[in-house]
Amino acid sequence: MNKDKPFYKIWWFWLIVVILVVIIFGMFGSGGSSNDDSSSNVKQTNTSNTTKDADDSNSAKSKSKTIDLDNDEATIIKEINYDPNYTDNSWAGTNVNIDRVKVATIKPFKDEEEKNNIYKGIVIVHFNVEASRDIDFYPTQGTLVTSDGQQVDANSYSSDNFDGEIAKGAKKSGNVLFTLTTLNNPKDLKNIRLKWDADYQTDDLDDDASNKTYDITINLN
Repeated sequence: MNKDKPFYKIWWFWLIVVILVVIIFGMFGSGGSSNDDSSSNVKQTNTSNTTKDADDSNSAKSKSKTIDLDNDEATIIKEINYDPNYTDNSWAGTNVNIDRVKVATIKPFKDEEEKNNIYKGIVIVHFNVEASRDIDFYPTQGTLVTSDGQQVDANSYSSDNFDGEIAKGAKKSGNVLFTLTTLNNPKDLKNIRLKWDADYQTDDLDDDASNKTYDITINLN
């Protein structure tokens, strides 16, 4: 009498086992791929939102022009740029050139450190200086007088740091900024008068040229 073979010795039993294993692994593999796709979609969405926010921010900045003023920013409403190309070499072999002047109205800007003054305009003067001897040169400590009667000192804090001691043969350039409490339109200023001091060291007591006060007028047209 023949005995039945144990089930684990029957060839088709193992065939069924192999098929089931393949099916099970196939199902796990498909699930993992689906999770990866979902994760990828989330990252792309976040990146897209971040890029959009950055674009919106840059677009907003481009619509309103600003300028640094007293540790803050002032918003420019309207500006006019002039190219006076003013040159002065009358003192101590020093060549002074003013090649740019900007006049601008700004949104009212409150200066809490200066008696709560409210500024409505600015004037920026760009200097180029070349010295033929060691000099001291101080346009950032100068004075501006406008054609409509305003007299203001330079805002040395918001001006460029280019003046002071200038050595022989050195070339320096930078902006000097002035703030105005009254300015309705940049065209209102027809000219500006600038005054600032300069000097050089000398042992000659008879040298009357060692101290200089520049006093110039630039027409704006």
